[in-house]
This record gives sequence, structure tokens and C-alpha cells, in this order.
Amino acid sequence: MYGLIVGAVLLIVGCQALADSTWSSQVELGAVFTGGNTEQESVKFRFDTNRDAENYTHTFHADAFKASENDSSTAQKYYLSYRIGKKLSEDRGLFARIAYDQDRFSGFDNQMDVTTGYSQTFLSNETMNLSADFGLGAKRSELDTGVTQTETIGRLAGLYTWQIGSNALFRQALDFEIGEELTTSRSETSLESNISGNLAMKLAFKVKHNSEVVAGRDKTDRESTVTLVYKF
Repeated sequence: MYGLIVGAVLLIVGCQALADSTWSSQVELGAVFTGGNTEQESVKFRFDTNRDAENYTHTFHADAFKASENDSSTAQKYYLSYRIGKKLSEDRGLFARIAYDQDRFSGFDNQMDVTTGYSQTFLSNETMNLSADFGLGAKRSELDTGVTQTETIGRLAGLYTWQIGSNALFRQALDFEIGEELTTSRSETSLESNISGNLAMKLAFKVKHNSEVVAGRDKTDRESTVTLVYKF
């Protein structure tokens, strides 16, 4: 089943129409370095790009975070996702999505999920937008021990954005991957303020929760960041 879903995603990508489109992208970077008795460093990188064609939308996301203390890693996380949407009307459509998650200190070596389903926009005006995805798919989780688990999952994801005036953007994203053995939830709350031109500053708070983890690991992981964002 897992291979069939991956094949379906690749088929959609290969057959999608290359109509007139608009691209929008942004790069986000933040870093903290300290020295003295304790040497600490943390680096945050993120890249997002979106393509809005006549009948299709494309969204690619890459996220990396690394932290260390006295040359010993304390956090190392990478997250990649790609989503393609087929427009049925202005406020609804179909989607296919694939994501890869690697978190060195979570107890999982890596996790990968593929889902397809229905998308709906509930609110859309000049300042606010609220949309959600409802889907089914499969998830493969590989533990640090080498044990691999594969299961069917349900996906529920929502995104709310609020343009506060001309210089500030509030964003709340929620993501649930619900399986019989493992449920993973993610939340990201951010406030972005324009500095000058295409440059902005962003404050963000992320939470990731796994319903089941190996012994000695926390179920909930939190990340607070301050970054610079360049849009193009």
C-alpha cells in the first residue's frame, strides 16, 4: 500500500499541467554563538517556496535546526515536505503530500509519511485565511534500534494566517498524523514583522508531540526561535 501511494504522488507530479504560475519563496536564518566557560551554538535554517498555477498549487518546505554545547550536539533536526494541490474550485480541492522527518534525539532515526485527501478553505479575505487538509495515507517510522514500523494514518492539518496591518503577519499551523500505534502532532505559532523591503524578523514557537517514544525520551519537543526572513 505504501508503495502505491508513493507511486500515485509521483504520477500526479509527472502529469500536472504546467500552466501560467506565480512563484513566491522565502529563506529564514537564525544563529546564536556564545563562548567562555561554556561554548554554545545553535543554527536555524528554513526554506519555503510556493507555486500557484491555474489548476495546481505546489508547496515545498525545508527546515533544519542544530544546537551544540562544548562541541557536543544537543539537537539535530531536519524536516522536508512537498505538497501538490489540484483545484476543484476557489475554496476546495484535492492534495497529495510526502514528508521526511529526522530528529537525532527523539528516539526515531527517521519518519516518513505519504498522504492524499481533500482540502477546504473556510475563510479568505484581504487580511485572513483559514484552510484545512483531511487525508489518509501511510507512515514509516524507524527507531534508533533499527526496528521499523509501518501503519495507516489519518491526516488533519490546518493553517490560519492574519495580516496585521501592512508590516506584521501572524501564522498558526496545526498538523496531526493519527495512527493506531503512533500519533504525531505539530504546532507552529509565529509573528513576522517587516524590517525593510523584503527583509523581516520572525518570532516562532514550535511544539512536536509523539504519543509513544522509547524509554528515556520526552514525548514533547519545544523550539523557540528568532530569525531573519528574506522574501523573493
